[in-house]
Amino acid sequence: MSKLFGKGRVNKDLGETQAMPVKLAHLNSKLSKIILLVFLVILIGLGAVPGYLKGSWRWEKPLSVANLKQIRNLQQTGLNLPGWQTLNQQPIEIGGHKWSFQAMARDAETQAILLLRPMRDDKDMPQVEWVDLRGFRWWKTEQPRQWQRDGFRRSQFTVPSTTAGSQPLQVEAQYFRNWIQDRGFSGTFAVLQWYAWPTGGNPEPSRWFFADQIAQWQGRRLPWVAVSIMIPIEPLGDIEPTWPLAESLGQTVQAALIADPLKPS
Repeated sequence: MSKLFGKGRVNKDLGETQAMPVKLAHLNSKLSKIILLVFLVILIGLGAVPGYLKGSWRWEKPLSVANLKQIRNLQQTGLNLPGWQTLNQQPIEIGGHKWSFQAMARDAETQAILLLRPMRDDKDMPQVEWVDLRGFRWWKTEQPRQWQRDGFRRSQFTVPSTTAGSQPLQVEAQYFRNWIQDRGFSGTFAVLQWYAWPTGGNPEPSRWFFADQIAQWQGRRLPWVAVSIMIPIEPLGDIEPTWPLAESLGQTVQAALIADPLKPS
């Protein structure tokens, strides 16, 4: 009996001894991944993210933005869009920032409002433009009210590249219904919004940030312009029938931006 128990202990100990290298290898692999993750977090923490949150960059002097003067001039001039006539264009202030307000018409029945907020300097970054627009009104009213919004969805459209042999640019935008009713004004709009840059566009500030970081490692900057297109529709109407017009106008705006003020360097 004692021999059987002794033999059992030897086999058990032997099995544990053979399993130890496997366990150690698994532990070392897991530990290596943890160390790598911690190292990456430290790099990020010491690098770009704190600078982004504080509105500053890790470089003492950030790279200059090409065509910054032309980009800022959008506040005064708006955009010339083929097939559209500008009825009224003026710089306005929304949320402490300068925007271009541009009322346009394609024909007697098709009108739209184009709002542009270009970057103002090399350190300017997209942040809360869409929040600012919720309180935007171009008419006078005694009792301020925010826009009501619903029907949110993400939409994509493509724009031909201005570089020979390059693929069409992909732009992602947010598309939704905007409406307000008060004694001074009532209206419903289909709204298309995104941040435009030379190689594409997206409504999320973080997408521009990471694209700009990549551009900076390549020795250049990624200028941007906040774009909001408002197309009037019937009161509390469905925005889906308006999508072809919104998509077409979005393509026209992005193409006009990258053809001049956002022209890739």
